[in-house]
Amino acid sequence: MKLIKGVMIATAFFALQACAKKEKDKVDLYQVDSQFESYVSNFETVAAAQGRSIAITDLIVSFGSTPTLNETGVCEITEGETPRVTINERIWLTLDPMSQQEVIYHELGHCVIRRKHQTSVINVGGAWGNIPESIMYPYRIRGDMYEDHQAHYDAELFTKSGEF
Repeated sequence: MKLIKGVMIATAFFALQACAKKEKDKVDLYQVDSQFESYVSNFETVAAAQGRSIAITDLIVSFGSTPTLNETGVCEITEGETPRVTINERIWLTLDPMSQQEVIYHELGHCVIRRKHQTSVINVGGAWGNIPESIMYPYRIRGDMYEDHQAHYDAELFTKSGEF
């Protein structure tokens, strides 16, 4: 009986060690297609300007299929694997540069700083009226709206807490 109990304890110990070893053996993978590199680099720069030090070393960003035809981008996070942002090339090619930045920042909000969607809006008055409060709004923000309120969106993205 003691022998069986000892074997069970040893088996459990080695099983736990194998799981822990798998996490330690994971190597960061940085594979960002050239079309997205400047946006990812700028994301780090804007984060620093907002007082948040971010060094992206484990990320894949590429064109590919999204779950639906009208989704511009998607972030996939699987434990123990490199986070992946997939961008719908058909839609991407129709976007102006500010809209492209908004899409990448939104997806990096998910994949890098683990932000969730935020559905609240704020009233900024004037021609815009109500706008999404966060770049983490579940729908794409128009490039001109994003550009006009970029300082707000940058500050909200990198300084908001409790939204993860």
